[in-house]
Amino acid sequence: MGLAQAQLRLDLRSPADHYDLLHVEQRKTVVAFTPQQSRQWHTLNAEVARDRLAAWVDQPDVYVTPNEFYQWRRIANTAAFNALYVDIDAHSGQDIAALVETALDGLVRAKIPEPNTIVYTGRGAHFYWLIKRTPSMALPRWQACQRELVRVTGADRMSADATRVLRVIGSINGRNGQKVRAELLTPARYEFDWLAEQILPFTRAEVRDIRAVRANAKKPRPNTGQGTIYDVWYLRYQDLHKIVDYHWFGGVAEGNRDRILFHMANALSWFTVSEALESEIVALARQITPTLTEQEARGYCSSIIRRARDTQRHGREERYAYKRSTLYERLADLIPDELAVQLRAIIPESLHVERRRESWRKADEKRRRTAGSVGRDEYLAQADDKRQRAMQLRQEGKSVRAIAAELGISVGAVSGYLKPRS
Repeated sequence: MGLAQAQLRLDLRSPADHYDLLHVEQRKTVVAFTPQQSRQWHTLNAEVARDRLAAWVDQPDVYVTPNEFYQWRRIANTAAFNALYVDIDAHSGQDIAALVETALDGLVRAKIPEPNTIVYTGRGAHFYWLIKRTPSMALPRWQACQRELVRVTGADRMSADATRVLRVIGSINGRNGQKVRAELLTPARYEFDWLAEQILPFTRAEVRDIRAVRANAKKPRPNTGQGTIYDVWYLRYQDLHKIVDYHWFGGVAEGNRDRILFHMANALSWFTVSEALESEIVALARQITPTLTEQEARGYCSSIIRRARDTQRHGREERYAYKRSTLYERLADLIPDELAVQLRAIIPESLHVERRRESWRKADEKRRRTAGSVGRDEYLAQADDKRQRAMQLRQEGKSVRAIAAELGISVGAVSGYLKPRS
């Protein structure tokens, strides 16, 4: 039985159904939260997760992460995405059904595919768009999709957080005693790339790019593979981790702590929702600068947190947007040549130019092959084969015109092949 058929048969009444809906492809850890129990947090691998969740049927306040992690639920530990989701809260007696209908209408107007499942939590609803297991490198686009879904549906902004825990089907809402239930709208999981294209609106720059491509359809330009601004900052964040791993074991040494923490926190601010940023920074500081107190870590990064919140609040970009060259200059003393070649985003200008040229060369080579052309080495090899064949046919007494007809080339080309090499 295929995955879609199995999901179609789910009646979505129990925590086990919840697991089968979201985590059927689990490979790493999901994290559960049970605030009413003596042990509140649980990291569950694929061998035990379904059974543990199934045991909490009809228990109060059971939550689980839709996504997977390497052990603990942190942005930096994200292993894979299984869904996009939003949390629609009903405040002050608002009608949940009416809120759901309004959100669904917003999705229709925005031409965004409907969610696979609606989970009614007792005080609101969760929409889930199930996606085929998607690796963590998609984090920037995943969060961009989350922000757009939140905007379109009017959902809680915190639901754009990749580390979110959400109520489990078949558990009880401890605030009002209502059982968490669900409605399956469509069973088939989406391909993330396709779904992202349906969700994300084109920016003005992207519209200009599209118009330029259409206007210059006969002049394709190579793809540099730079991606969105969120992709760029995620690569920079990964590079900063490589710098830390290269130089220090057990934490960044004094004298570099504030510099490294500041730049890593700033990179985080570009692909982490502002409401979750401070807790992510504190967790990051525990990992890379354990000799700093939480207060000191917050102090070093206070302007980053403030700018991220102001960007969210005012809708105007206020985060630190350092250029690649500026970041490299500020960290150059920590990036020897042997490390630079392992990095992707914080690199010297010479390496950047070299990689860009190589990328263009490969793109041009691919374009030539697609158009029926061949690379220089292959072209020379083919020409040499034709020269040898032309000379052989000439020795057999065939005319230049007959050789041209047999080889499928021009008479002039045959004459060139038969000329003695200088």
